[in-house]
Amino acid sequence: MVLLKISYKLRAHHVAEYDRTFAERTLPLIREHGFGFWGIWRSVVGDAQEYLELWEFDSIAEYDEKWRKLASDPRLQEIFKVTGPMVEDERLTLFEPSLPGETMISMKR
Repeated sequence: MVLLKISYKLRAHHVAEYDRTFAERTLPLIREHGFGFWGIWRSVVGDAQEYLELWEFDSIAEYDEKWRKLASDPRLQEIFKVTGPMVEDERLTLFEPSLPGETMISMKR
């Protein structure tokens, strides 16, 4: 299993529009593509408007395959036209288990 962590900040005054767009357009697309999406969180203490997403994949190969398909979906490109100007300082990080062989919690159903 590998986890993808996506973190970013929103520019001021875009939270409501971003959350609505994510709920109505991005999340259904993620589900349609069969991603193991753990969820999205927004900061309540600390840096304002900071977001965190966690995604689960069986392997780096699965990540690569699914991510390429999602990135090439024209509907995602349309979503990015709306959300892209709202987002700054986006970072994507892939994590692998540090203790191979240990039981890992999975959110996949």
